[in-house]
Amino acid sequence: MKTEYILGIPVDVITLSDIMAELPKRLAGQEKTLYLSINPQIALHASNYPEVMSLIETASHRIPDGIGMVKASQQQCGAIKERVTGIELMYQLLEYADEKSDSLFLYGAKPEVIADTVKVIGNDYPNIKIAGWIDGYTDLSEEEIVESINQVKPTFVFVALGFPRQEQWLARHYQAIEARVFQDVGGSFDVISGHVKRSPNIFIKLHLEWLYRSLSNPKRMYRLLEVPLFMYRSKKWYQKNKKH
Repeated sequence: MKTEYILGIPVDVITLSDIMAELPKRLAGQEKTLYLSINPQIALHASNYPEVMSLIETASHRIPDGIGMVKASQQQCGAIKERVTGIELMYQLLEYADEKSDSLFLYGAKPEVIADTVKVIGNDYPNIKIAGWIDGYTDLSEEEIVESINQVKPTFVFVALGFPRQEQWLARHYQAIEARVFQDVGGSFDVISGHVKRSPNIFIKLHLEWLYRSLSNPKRMYRLLEVPLFMYRSKKWYQKNKKH
């Protein structure tokens, strides 16, 4: 698997089809699989968090989450041609788990959001074994959360604490957790549960989900500025580093 560096962050040249095609082989082996989403926001801010940077460097997969990563690759003559959004990957992993009657553990989001996420997954993927779930506002310590997951030994663990909390938590604990596949999923529980409406198809086809989410939520309006800032900084970084 080829890897590119965008704004100093490693991003893998991989498609959703590639990920799902290799998954059975990875599950048959001994190595843990960690899918980390790399989007413009994370690329801009990851260097502020040493734990996150270390996790990105060592993760098995750093997926190009969003059209911004594709465009940044193009402007530095890279090979990333397809975005792999975190929520689409999660849906594919849920389908796989349903086909194989695999187990999963959910961690993160508000209590009512994760409760509804569990209901939706139970209805839509009846063969999945939901081994457990813990909301992101729990009073449990991090060690107690790890112990709770290890008691049930799921195949998949989905963490929805938002950046950078979910990456920091994974950096500290995923190697000690008895599970095979991990994914940081951001706000995916909100969408799956129905608490947040997913972008209309026209926005998805135009790769503008980030724009729809920003316009729909005043708290995310700052992201409208982050995308052009990311494109500018990534271009400057490439121009500086290609000379060396």
